[in-house]
Amino acid sequence: MFIFQTNGGGDWISWLLFFLLFLFMTEIQVYMLIYNLSSFLDEVRVYDRLGRWYIVSLIMESRRDLIEKAQGKNAFEKAKSLRRNEEFLRIISWTEEILESFMISPVNLDPSGILKRLEHLLDVRRKRLRGISEKIIPNAPTRVKRDLESALEAAATIHNIYKITEHIFRVGVNTKSYIYLMQLQTLVPFLREMMMSYYDALKAFRIGIPIGDSIGPMVAQSFFGKEVEVDSKNSIAYSVSDFEGRYVLALKALGPGSEVGKPGEVIRKIVEDLKGDLNAVITVDAALRLESEKTGDIAVGIGAAIGDPGPEKWKIEEVCTKYKIPLFAVVIKESYVEAVTPMDESIANAYKRAVETIKRIIREEIPPEGKVLIAGIGNTVGVGNEAKEKQVVLIA
Repeated sequence: MFIFQTNGGGDWISWLLFFLLFLFMTEIQVYMLIYNLSSFLDEVRVYDRLGRWYIVSLIMESRRDLIEKAQGKNAFEKAKSLRRNEEFLRIISWTEEILESFMISPVNLDPSGILKRLEHLLDVRRKRLRGISEKIIPNAPTRVKRDLESALEAAATIHNIYKITEHIFRVGVNTKSYIYLMQLQTLVPFLREMMMSYYDALKAFRIGIPIGDSIGPMVAQSFFGKEVEVDSKNSIAYSVSDFEGRYVLALKALGPGSEVGKPGEVIRKIVEDLKGDLNAVITVDAALRLESEKTGDIAVGIGAAIGDPGPEKWKIEEVCTKYKIPLFAVVIKESYVEAVTPMDESIANAYKRAVETIKRIIREEIPPEGKVLIAGIGNTVGVGNEAKEKQVVLIA
């Protein structure tokens, strides 16, 4: 038999507080979550504004004419004058369009021809972005225009993170939903990491230095010969060289501006021109590593190592299947953050090991006087179109 005893009014008050705390626990947790998430939302707003600042800064470096036309004796007065400049306002309007842009995926209820429809939409989107970049900085070098395009896309990603975060937060606050706010709280570390990685990517595109995803083009360029050909339509540079009696054709996106090109289209064209007379196609690209793997690890696999939405990968697979050409993949492991931020030492050190891995595959799989195509997949920001000797100097 249990007997409930009290030692005065203090115990009753403790029990009352306990039951009140138990009764209103959810409401208390909701307000604590709102407080914690409000500080994160302020952080996201800051990065969103800094992203816009980077875009304006990059544009103004190429549009000194606007600064010279602005009235005022100091930076504050000139900035105030620029806000009334019609041309500057048009530039801001174009950047806002990109930050708020979106793409509607093609209907997948009828999968027939979906990749062609997707490619068409991607081409339209790329053409629109390129046209806006040309209008914003018409007299800038091509590489700067390409860097601006990627910088705008990076800033747009940061802006989308901000919009999604604030949407979930506001819905959670309006509904006082603990579960809804808790889900956002769970995603905060991932959202912060993604946001900061794209912010760092802005720095790379502004300066024009390689990012982690540039390792593929760097490796492919090591197999370039003295003469480099350019496919302007597909934004691809390619070159022919000889390796231990084997015919090597290497290609990558056109640099040194930020560009990924259309490697699948060019590979299909080359294979068709050669009527399938190739012993192998080797694609080299950055790949997402697992937490158990180290940055810079090299792995060899089968298939097309390319992270496009689908059309370019499909073209490579289709033409290689048509002519029964072996398709090898060499990947350099790195995290999602490392892929879009300035290239670090561990990824740069993997360059020589990736080159040696490809040479080993050529020796093992390509007979003497055979032919191999090497495709460096990835963003070529900071990676030019020089011959092998110049590229080694660049990396060193």
